[in-house]
Amino acid sequence: MIVQFNNIVIYMKSFQEKEKKLYELLNKLNNFNVSEIQNKDQVEIKNLKDHKNQLKIEKNTLEEKYQSLVIELENAQKKIENLENDKKNDRQKQNDFNQKIDELNQETEYLIEEIDKWQM
Repeated sequence: MIVQFNNIVIYMKSFQEKEKKLYELLNKLNNFNVSEIQNKDQVEIKNLKDHKNQLKIEKNTLEEKYQSLVIELENAQKKIENLENDKKNDRQKQNDFNQKIDELNQETEYLIEEIDKWQM
């Protein structure tokens, strides 16, 4: 009998706790404001759209800078190519000049030898 009584007391306690929790949840649901959440969501959506727009602007700016850098790179590569060609041409001119000097030196030596022959 005491065991049954204890079981009933435990059941009643459990039932009362469940009932109390249900009332608390009902109060929370009654106080739940859907429009407040919708407003928060709308503000969050607006903030996300603003952030998206800012990212698009930054993306466009970066793409413009990238294109500018690509053009600068192409121009620099053309200048380097021109400088290399100029350097190659200068080397060829220097070689031609040295060859003519060698030819003139040989011719001068030949003339000096001929003069020496005539003076003897």
